[in-house]
Amino acid sequence: MTSELIPAEFRGNLGFLVAKAKQLLSDELDVALRDSGLQIRHFAVLSLIRRRAGLRQTDLCEVLGVDRTTMVKVVDDLEGAGLLRREPHAADRRAHALQLTEAGEQWHSRTLVPVMDHEQQFLAPLSPGERALLQEMLTRLVDSALVRSADQKLARHP
Repeated sequence: MTSELIPAEFRGNLGFLVAKAKQLLSDELDVALRDSGLQIRHFAVLSLIRRRAGLRQTDLCEVLGVDRTTMVKVVDDLEGAGLLRREPHAADRRAHALQLTEAGEQWHSRTLVPVMDHEQQFLAPLSPGERALLQEMLTRLVDSALVRSADQKLARHP
């Protein structure tokens, strides 16, 4: 069944559908975080730092595909909220290593369940098998695109 809410000319356009799904899922997840005053991009940064403490802002930009100006704002927001701190980076004197504070750990733990609940609601029209297949296919597409992108960067700057 195809929704009449999707314009007919876009129903077969994969780029439109992926972008629209991303936008709608982000909106759903922002609703889950509304009471905290933060957005899904803040949650993503905290999640990544929680798993890989000591990342630099440039590392976050690369992994999350976010420009530096946006990342500075996100990190400033999180530092201002007392959820992360900047420390001198051991290997790069010009950079800061980002660490979650205790408050950041607690905030992440409190918001993880509502975020996951909203994600599950978004995926509710799919069976568990379809969800797994969608995740596997998107992972392959993203992996392939990242490899191509890295190869192109190396070709430009050998």
